[in-house]
Amino acid sequence: MVKLQRIPLIPLAKILCALQAVIGIILGVIVTIGSLSGQEDDGLWSFGAWSLLIFPVVNAVIGFLTGLSIAWAYNLFAQWFGGIEFELEEKENHDAHLKI
Repeated sequence: MVKLQRIPLIPLAKILCALQAVIGIILGVIVTIGSLSGQEDDGLWSFGAWSLLIFPVVNAVIGFLTGLSIAWAYNLFAQWFGGIEFELEEKENHDAHLKI
């Protein structure tokens, strides 16, 4: 068993930032297509093509801040209650035994 005692803040924040940016791009495409449908300019449709820029940036910032918060909170609670225990298994690499 190994125990996850601490999560580095910045690496987790960067991963969540990238994931949220991708989600923002997908949402931006959906809103842009929806805005072209001729609906009235209400709500999200009013962003139009700007959603391709706004959504990824806003989602990336939210993802980064969320990653920082999650890592900070995990580290705090891991000090109080202990970290999460994992059972890892080492996998044998069969390619290492091949001779060419």
